[in-house]
Amino acid sequence: MSQDNMVGIDVLLEFLEVAFHHILFCRKIYPKEIFVKKKIYGITVHMSEHPELNKYFFNVLNATRELIKEDENSVKTIHFTFYNRDKLPIEKFVFDVIKLRAESTEKDPYYLKTEEALRTICLKISICDTYLEPLPDGSIFSIEIQTYETAHITLSENSKCEDFPWIVEDDAIEMANKNLLPLKDIKTDCLNLQMYVIEDAESKNATDSI
Repeated sequence: MSQDNMVGIDVLLEFLEVAFHHILFCRKIYPKEIFVKKKIYGITVHMSEHPELNKYFFNVLNATRELIKEDENSVKTIHFTFYNRDKLPIEKFVFDVIKLRAESTEKDPYYLKTEEALRTICLKISICDTYLEPLPDGSIFSIEIQTYETAHITLSENSKCEDFPWIVEDDAIEMANKNLLPLKDIKTDCLNLQMYVIEDAESKNATDSI
């Protein structure tokens, strides 16, 4: 793997880590006291200090790194999904990893355009309560990596990913009433990524009314 692609992996994983923490803070299913403010991309974000949460994020990010190192096209999408108390999906932040590097784009040697795009996404996450319905009480979350079967088999034998819970979801439950909200497309010479949110507002409100 080229040095440029290694840099792309580092940029992607740093962003995913920041986004995971910041989404969790902004969706308010955990006490705000477990988060601390940090400065990145020129703005303030919130990062968890909870050991178990942070270990979970670490395992997801580590598995993502190993997948991409094995084959840079092996990660299709990453889903940060919230479920209601009945374990039905009601909201999903989707990281669509098209490829590490976009082709035929303006050069970004100092990563200024990449940082600007990542800052924009983080700011949109910060105000997500203005365009998303609140999550109902009792909501939980999980992070899923969509990959290919061959990549799953290879990585299940990787000793660096022993703590990652590999589960093949052949019958994953889909949202009943999807509403897609685009957040940002990133196309720079170190990252090519689309991010959007899928929400089932009707199911959220139905859960709240019970």
